[in-house]
Amino acid sequence: MNAVSDFTRYTRPELGRIFRALNLDVTYRAGQGDHLTRESPAGAGHPETGDQVLDLVGGAGSSLFGHNHPALLEVARRCLDEQIPFNAQASVRSGAAELAQRLSAMVGATTGSSYVVTLGSTGADAVEAAVKHATVEHRRRLAALQEDVELSLRRVRRDGIADVPCAGGPAAGRTCAELLGEALDLIAEMRRTDPLFVSLRNAFHGKTTSAGTLTHGANVPEDLHVPGPRQVRLHDWTPQEVVHALDCERVPIYSVTVDAAGVPRSAVRYLSPVAACFVEPIQGEAGVHEVPAETLAALRELADRHEAALVFDEIQCGMGRTGTFLASENSGVVADYYLFSKSLGGGLAKISALLVAENRYVAEFGRHHTSTFADDDFSSRIATAALDLYLTYRNRIIEVGTLLRTRLAETAARWPDAIVEVRGRGLLLGIEFALPQPESSLLREVFDSESLGYLIAGRLLHAHQIRVMPTLSAPTTVRIQPSALLEPADVDRIAAAFEDVAGLLSKGDYATLLNHLTVPAVSAWRPRQHVPLPRRDRPVHGVRRADVPRVAFLANIDVPSKVSSFAPELAQWSDEQCAAALDRMWGELEPFEVARQRITSDGGEVELIMVAAPFTAAQAVAALRSGHGAWLRRTVLDAVDLGVSLGAGTIGLGGHTSIVTSAARDVVEDDVKVTSGNSLTAACAYDLLRLQLAVSDAGERRVGLVGGIGNIGAVMAELIAPHCDSLVLVGRPGSARRLKTVADRLGHLADVSIAEDLEVLRDCPIVVSATNAADPVILPNHLAGDRKVLVCDLAVPGDVHPAVESLPNVTLVSGGRIQLPGGQTPLFPGISLPPGIVYSCMAETILLGLEPGTPSPSYGGLTVAGVLAARDLAVRHGFHPARIVSDDVSVRPWIVDRSTDIIEEHIG
Repeated sequence: MNAVSDFTRYTRPELGRIFRALNLDVTYRAGQGDHLTRESPAGAGHPETGDQVLDLVGGAGSSLFGHNHPALLEVARRCLDEQIPFNAQASVRSGAAELAQRLSAMVGATTGSSYVVTLGSTGADAVEAAVKHATVEHRRRLAALQEDVELSLRRVRRDGIADVPCAGGPAAGRTCAELLGEALDLIAEMRRTDPLFVSLRNAFHGKTTSAGTLTHGANVPEDLHVPGPRQVRLHDWTPQEVVHALDCERVPIYSVTVDAAGVPRSAVRYLSPVAACFVEPIQGEAGVHEVPAETLAALRELADRHEAALVFDEIQCGMGRTGTFLASENSGVVADYYLFSKSLGGGLAKISALLVAENRYVAEFGRHHTSTFADDDFSSRIATAALDLYLTYRNRIIEVGTLLRTRLAETAARWPDAIVEVRGRGLLLGIEFALPQPESSLLREVFDSESLGYLIAGRLLHAHQIRVMPTLSAPTTVRIQPSALLEPADVDRIAAAFEDVAGLLSKGDYATLLNHLTVPAVSAWRPRQHVPLPRRDRPVHGVRRADVPRVAFLANIDVPSKVSSFAPELAQWSDEQCAAALDRMWGELEPFEVARQRITSDGGEVELIMVAAPFTAAQAVAALRSGHGAWLRRTVLDAVDLGVSLGAGTIGLGGHTSIVTSAARDVVEDDVKVTSGNSLTAACAYDLLRLQLAVSDAGERRVGLVGGIGNIGAVMAELIAPHCDSLVLVGRPGSARRLKTVADRLGHLADVSIAEDLEVLRDCPIVVSATNAADPVILPNHLAGDRKVLVCDLAVPGDVHPAVESLPNVTLVSGGRIQLPGGQTPLFPGISLPPGIVYSCMAETILLGLEPGTPSPSYGGLTVAGVLAARDLAVRHGFHPARIVSDDVSVRPWIVDRSTDIIEEHIG
């Protein structure tokens, strides 16, 4: 069984894929204290540091007392040995009773109140229970008010003063019946209105429906958000703004009182739909930001102003993690509800608690809000023991937390350009890192705000055996939540590890920082699930320039060794490391802009933007063969979107971006031109082959064409068939049927045969290759050894093995290259051609930008007319074929006769 593969396929596909990409797909087999024991692949072990990992994730705050604390294990064993019933619903449950009493007392020691406790299984359970209880409380309050007003109306009618105007108050002059009737109507309308809940910007309260509605950010896609209760988010935390933020929701109603003399007087009170205000005293998932005490006090005033409940969500920050049992204790503000979970279970039990002040608790709530797994004695007894542990460790939490923060702050002071700030209290700390600004566009794509924290986590795990994770809503902040067992030596180790990371970031040593990505993955790659996803809105990065036409050329990374071209910072990586990193990051990178260059001709000027589609040729072939073509197309279409958003009026598809979109047919655009550039590629080869066939002797005009069923290969066969004595179409095994279709179409032009074995090329003095293969297909043994052979390789990456170049009888020509006019030598990373030479597909993209009114000759299947039209377009702007023979470059101008409708080359 492969746990990683099974996890990715059957449990958490998206997380498994991301963990693989970041080399965080690690399995742990044991935990003790602050350490986890890593499962070593095939027993390999980690000789540098051993299998022990210092765990600073701590179960997202659950492991305040470490993993498997002996005192908690003893309680768990005792429960099992005594055969404590797990399921004893509809009975008095002593463990739950003891825990509830202890929680009420420990919170009450700070607040002076007593509480009724509702137990659940998770933090989200507690939030949902709080939303539900606050809703019930709000409804009951409105119902009680309605009953009170109805009683007042009956009283004034009984006393005969219903139609008597009020003698004083804010509604003096209006009759008692009018005021009370209007109040009843407004109360009835408010009771029909859904209650309103308040939370703060960047809040995190969970991922269930109601909790998710109160949560802000957390990087949840819009279509994954399920609407819950009505909510308002407070973005401005200024106390005065908080207090009056919802004044528009307050509805005045008037009551009537009758004095001792029987004179009615009016008074005003307010209705509000606000049921509760939720707040985390320290926002953990938002990057460990403490909510100011004055803001908490303002929320208390806001809640009172609307007769709503104030809820302190202490699920992550409470239970003693900050040194005091309540993280809110230092503020002096008292809430109506308190929420706990995570550390309450001591890292062993799944348990949560909602505490509601006794004077607010709705009695029937506990009868109707129940859960199968709530109130069990096993979890309750462990949680009670965890409360005892807090009392034992509370001074140590403060001491070790202060030491850890001091050491981390010292590191931040030494590397201010790498670390923005260290925040938090006790054993809830966050280190915010500055987003790096590498010079290369590839690394700028790698180091985005979503991935930085995870990349740092990978470095710390594999170089220092320290486990951390970024916060959900602010992933440039790494959260540190160790247990109370942390030793001073551990603090030294943590400080040294963050010193290393900060130094690498500050120095721009990204090759070392990302070295863990170069370890080959042990599990197979799987793309995102095939369930259709909505296309994202096109980002707007720029506007189309009116003065200079703009075009975008898309290309994939042909081979892993080109990584250093896109990211010179990674030049020290070997080809094997580059390949491993690209394999890991496969599917995680977004298309990115590589370079911008101005190209001129006698006919004008164009700005070319090069956009990289982040997959290699080998990955494209593998994905197509494994049925993941849809994923590849989506990646290319995202690159098209990027090009269009950058203002391109023409989109050119290079390399496999054309292949995976069916020669650009899958790119549907109504206001930009799209080209595969293959027509000009074919034109360059046609020019060369026409010349060679014209000077070849009889018997030497036999051409072997590898890739004849491809887009370029098929049109090349049609172009050169009339000029050769015989043509053999060569394909891989299983391609005979499709090859025969091409051969039948060309039979009237030449002697055309087919073959599925490259050995037939030994009889061909001229070989043309234009396959979609990721690796070389033509080897030295495939070519004749006793005669001169011309090989024209049109593929990118090349179809011909490097060893062929050393054969003395073989002339290898890399076709499909164009010399730019005027000696221009623009630099395009990843394109390793001589200065001033570009691929024909890129040249065709440039040419279409120079002539905005000229239609694309290379959209869909190629035609002879399209090839010749592309050649004519190149001639008009002084773009000429460049033949690269080994390290030598020769340029031959097109020779054309314009007396005919189509361009016909003269051989002279």
